[in-house]
Amino acid sequence: MTLSAAVTLVEASIRNLGLDPDRARVAQEGGGARFALHRGSAEVFVVLAPPSEVDAVGTLRIVAPVIALPAAERRAALYEYLLRINAAEARGCAFALSGESVVVVHERSVRDLDASEVDAALRMVGAVADHFDDALAREFSAARARG
Repeated sequence: MTLSAAVTLVEASIRNLGLDPDRARVAQEGGGARFALHRGSAEVFVVLAPPSEVDAVGTLRIVAPVIALPAAERRAALYEYLLRINAAEARGCAFALSGESVVVVHERSVRDLDASEVDAALRMVGAVADHFDDALAREFSAARARG
């Protein structure tokens, strides 16, 4: 699949959520496409990166910032909790660290990408981030992340 065909799939998935992909599109340097949208209280970013040395066809990355990292003494407990969620509840996505934030992420090559995969990944990342953002902020005395 070409990167432009993947962009078309993502735009269709955004429309399936009842949103306008043109309004969700944000500037993306270096080619590809980037979209920002809200799923409940979570902000979700969809990035289609052009081919690179690592992936010859391009990459789909969906990421939702969840919380800022808590105080150092709370981090070990947070990391254990997130690993348990990754193993039991986060299907098709995972919690990860990005800078000083906890994020939910899904990433894959656009090779052989289809509409159902884009729909499922977009819905799952948004649902997991929306479900856990307030609970994690409360449990670990952390601020909710901003994208």
